[in-house]
Amino acid sequence: MKKLLLTFLCIIIIAPMVSASSSEEEAAPFDRGVGKMNSVFIPKGYMGGGLSFSYKTYDLGNGADDAGYSALFSLLSGVKGSLQTYGVAPSFSYFIKDNLSIGARFDYDRTELGLNTLGLSLGDLASFDLNDFHFLKNSYTGAVTARYYMPIANSRRIAMFGELRLGCDIGQSVSYQVVNGRNQGTFQDIYGAALNVVPGLCVFATNEVCVEVAVGILGLSYQYIRQETNKVDVSVMQQSGANFRINPLSINLGLSFYLPAVSKKNGGDRK
Repeated sequence: MKKLLLTFLCIIIIAPMVSASSSEEEAAPFDRGVGKMNSVFIPKGYMGGGLSFSYKTYDLGNGADDAGYSALFSLLSGVKGSLQTYGVAPSFSYFIKDNLSIGARFDYDRTELGLNTLGLSLGDLASFDLNDFHFLKNSYTGAVTARYYMPIANSRRIAMFGELRLGCDIGQSVSYQVVNGRNQGTFQDIYGAALNVVPGLCVFATNEVCVEVAVGILGLSYQYIRQETNKVDVSVMQQSGANFRINPLSINLGLSFYLPAVSKKNGGDRK
């Protein structure tokens, strides 16, 4: 009986080892082909220049009868106002290798919010009304960039790209409310730095002209904010953080031009 039990235990221990060994010998390594793209989307030595822009506008208080609006703003009442955001960003790049460029860009962004009326009700806890409230922010950002293009199906016309941006920004904002004909509010000076990952898609309309769309999804940021309220009270705030999400306000549409720096290294038409 003891010999039978010992034999059974040996089979249990040795069998998986033999099976794993034979599987390792039979299984061939899986190669995804990463890094084996033979298509040169943009050659080394080319220069790129572009301009991207974004614009969004929202009208608040026009959908009171909509079920989704009512559910989202169940705590708000009498919302009337508008929100506008827009930005423009010129950029320059130079290709140090095929499909790989380094460069610089400058961003200007502006946000405007105006609320004619806004009521907030928290039941028996608190409620208040806000009238003639305004917010305005201007920011300027300079960044160095590194971008790598990945042609889709070895195409020379359409590709995805990933861009790394390291930049510093400076901005000013003011938020105020008109009370008895006088402006009462807070003025802010904003300084910051950020490291962002921005993927996108680009399509060449001609051999030199490219249309691009990009959206930020990952970033590390730091901000130092000094604010002054009613020209009397002064306070300082510092904040830092990381995010990994699609930011709808960071979607940009751009137009770029790519030309050889010295002599054209012709790779053929884009087909």
